[in-house]
Amino acid sequence: MDELMQALFDDITDRLLEKYYPKTAYAERREARDEIGRRLWEQLPPDQRVLLEDLQRAYDYTQMAELEAMFLSSFDQCKSLALSHSV
Repeated sequence: MDELMQALFDDITDRLLEKYYPKTAYAERREARDEIGRRLWEQLPPDQRVLLEDLQRAYDYTQMAELEAMFLSSFDQCKSLALSHSV
C-alpha cells in the first residue's frame, strides 16, 4: 500500500472497525475462540506452548493480511462506483 492507503487503513482499524464488531458477532466469536485456546494451552507441555504461540502469531498475520486485502478491494470498488460508466 502507498502511504495514503496505509494511513486510511490504519485509521479504519484503529478508530472505526470496532464500531462494526457488534454487527458481526465478533465479540462472541472471539470469546469462544479464546476459551478454546485457554483450554488447549492448559493441556500443553511448555515446548508445545511455544509452538501454539507461533501458530497463533501466524494466524494473526494471516488475518491482518486478509483485512488489508479486504480494504484494498473495497477501496477499488468504491473508486469504480465513483467513475462514470457511460459510453
